[in-house]
Amino acid sequence: MVLGFLTLLLLDNRRLPAALVVVFIGLLVGLILGTHEGLDKLELGINIPRLLPSGIPPWADFATSLFVLAIPQLPMTIGNSVIATGDLAKEYFRESSKKVTYPAICMSLAAANIMSFFFGGMPMCHGAGGFASRFRFGARTAGSNIISGLLFLLLALLLGSHALSVVYLIPVAALGVLLVFAGSQLALTILDLKERKDLFVPLMMVGITLASNLAVGFIAGIALAYALKSEKLTI
Repeated sequence: MVLGFLTLLLLDNRRLPAALVVVFIGLLVGLILGTHEGLDKLELGINIPRLLPSGIPPWADFATSLFVLAIPQLPMTIGNSVIATGDLAKEYFRESSKKVTYPAICMSLAAANIMSFFFGGMPMCHGAGGFASRFRFGARTAGSNIISGLLFLLLALLLGSHALSVVYLIPVAALGVLLVFAGSQLALTILDLKERKDLFVPLMMVGITLASNLAVGFIAGIALAYALKSEKLTI
């Protein structure tokens, strides 16, 4: 509750960004009251990532990953990482977002994942939620990405696999507060929909997704959106 009120109080403060204050307080609380698990093993050094640390996977693993991981993830990736991110860029930055096209986002996403593969990294995406939260908490330039990227690089290079011990110091409650505000900011984009037909589509997608899964909701939403373009159908 205290962190939530503090975040709300500093939400539009440019000198004290709410997200940084909440994370900093979370780290202090973790240092004072946390379990300190893994902190005793921290050692500063230079940790260079290995190339293909797990070797080259057999073709059978590629086939399994395609049907078990890649294809099921497509609706989320296309909807959240590509379409929503591109639309938010146009909404937030107007004329300055001309280069943020759907094909450009796909190429950026593909390049990042290909590079991540060679170093044994996890699959990643841009994510409209992260975009919306950064914008809401005050980020307006690429500097925020550069700063956070350098911070993660330093943690990885100096602490290696033990870097997570530092991250785990931040209480889940602090991250939850930031997540609530980030999700709220993203949800408010629905206010841009003025027509009844346009508003009907996402509401139906939410209902279908909760009743089944995201893939069904995604496909049904596309079909419904095209169907409602007809003047014969009214809502």
